[in-house]
Amino acid sequence: MARDLTRACGVRDRRLHPTRPITAQEVLRVLASTADRSVRRHLGVALILVVAGGLLAALAPLYLKALVDALSAGGDHAGAAPMDSALAAAAAYLLALGGARALAELRPLVTGIADQRFHSRLTQRFFAHLLDLPLSYLQPRRSGELIHALELAATGCQLVTAHGVGSVLPSLVEIITVAIVLAHLEQTALVATFAATAAAYLLVFSVGSFRVSRCARAVSSASLELHAMLTDSLLHCETIKCFAAAPAQRQRLQALTDSLEAGWLELNRVRMRLGMIVAVVFTASVALSLHLAADAVERRTLTIGGFVLATVYMLQMVRPLELLGSAVRDLAQAASFMRPLLMILRETAEASVRQGPPPHDPAPHGATDKRGDPASAPRRQSPAVQFEGVRFGYDTERTVLQCLDLDVPAGRNIAIVGASGCGKSSLVRLLLRLYEPQAGRILVDGRTIDSMPIGQLRSWVRVVPQDTALFNDTLAFNIGLGKPGATLAEIERAARLACLHDFISALPSGYHTAVGERGLSLSGGERQRVAIARAVIGDPRVYVFDEATSMLDSRTEAAITGELRSLSTGCTTITIAHRLSTVQHADEIVVLAQGQIAERGRHEELLRRHGLYAQFWHRQHGGV
Repeated sequence: MARDLTRACGVRDRRLHPTRPITAQEVLRVLASTADRSVRRHLGVALILVVAGGLLAALAPLYLKALVDALSAGGDHAGAAPMDSALAAAAAYLLALGGARALAELRPLVTGIADQRFHSRLTQRFFAHLLDLPLSYLQPRRSGELIHALELAATGCQLVTAHGVGSVLPSLVEIITVAIVLAHLEQTALVATFAATAAAYLLVFSVGSFRVSRCARAVSSASLELHAMLTDSLLHCETIKCFAAAPAQRQRLQALTDSLEAGWLELNRVRMRLGMIVAVVFTASVALSLHLAADAVERRTLTIGGFVLATVYMLQMVRPLELLGSAVRDLAQAASFMRPLLMILRETAEASVRQGPPPHDPAPHGATDKRGDPASAPRRQSPAVQFEGVRFGYDTERTVLQCLDLDVPAGRNIAIVGASGCGKSSLVRLLLRLYEPQAGRILVDGRTIDSMPIGQLRSWVRVVPQDTALFNDTLAFNIGLGKPGATLAEIERAARLACLHDFISALPSGYHTAVGERGLSLSGGERQRVAIARAVIGDPRVYVFDEATSMLDSRTEAAITGELRSLSTGCTTITIAHRLSTVQHADEIVVLAQGQIAERGRHEELLRRHGLYAQFWHRQHGGV
């Protein structure tokens, strides 16, 4: 049935939905580990209100019975005593009803505080876990899908909390209280009817919850697909406009919304069928209990008050049974809604997420002296970088690097060139531990990088990439991202080193200028200078320039290349480039081909060999 619903909704089984099922224990374990002391305290208060309200609601019919019996007795024997009893029973009945209602109205305030706190904690936990996941897991997934997984889970958690506090517990309290009272009536047939009704309700809802769960899973998948498409389209709205692709995108959206609509329709149909069956059970049980109670009154084994009590209890007992059944049904739906998030939480974080600050350096690179001159300040010691027998591939069918050995001496500038797909950028990802090699090891400063805290490693190594990713925030925020908690003075110093300060100062809002979505309000050169400032502000020990100027015009490229060379003087530097003119001054040039080092040497030396490097050079400069 789940496969049919998924097919009907046009939803494919994505990687957010592995086959291992979600268990109730897993749901409860995640809920319990996410709830903090404040959540537990407010839920505890809510449970007290629930128990008290359930007891009052269950005891109210007893006072109604006493009221009816007192009035019946008063009709037969006039006097003050029956009327006093009737008034006392009426007062107790009203107090029980009013108290139960007041507690029920107070409960949403307490549970609402717990819900919002829990949602906040769940969001924090989910976000922290996402940031700790390996890049190999995150890259194939769409951001809209991941974010909507949190929204679905929040809905599921609200269902769990609402039914756990508002349905399951009060219903159990009422049922237990009613069962105890009915046992004292000594009406075996009525007790058997109530028991049979309870069993029928539980059976119907147990079977129905299984079907609801399958339908809810299809709805969840369709909803994830829709939100992923919406997010992708908004992020690439410029591309859609340029290619006049808006009509096609609207058709895609219509297909996905139709799929989601079909999924919800099927879910509501299942819930409707379940409700109709419950209505039949309800009508039959009430009819039977009325017949039995009337027969008991006729045989004088039950008073008129007892008849009223039995009738009211049947109606009152059906309500908590229906609430329990609805809770079972909705909890199954909640588990399906929480499934995508729980699957993400199942994923193992990066091999090491131990965050630790780098050792203190009394003279960090880029620090200013008393005159404020960054160039005259002493530099921190730069480490050597070694790749030893590294083998790596993004999948088992294609190997990118094959037993690669590469030494980058401390304080030297090594350039890496080669054709597209030869593994240049893969070296950067491996160095930062965004991916793990299948074989071999990588050392920084004589230590294997898998023995270093990731936070320390990534503070030592800073990358200026080809395509600068900027947040839709201020220039200060985007530069300061390289050093969380950086002061404005530190941000301005980094901007000066990147030759960006004068440009920013001329803007009306200065460092508080928003850069727009993906930084599109800036030119390519300005975005690259922001990337340089972001790298510089962290005072790195190793610079990696990954095609940092390949998307710029010749004049801007020459300016930024000069800035990069000046900043990295004396630092361990790895420069990855396609344009060979940017690396001809490197201390050594390494040429990669088919995942291995084909040749290495200085620019003039490689040209004299007439090998791959010479071929690349002549092609780029009009030679044969």
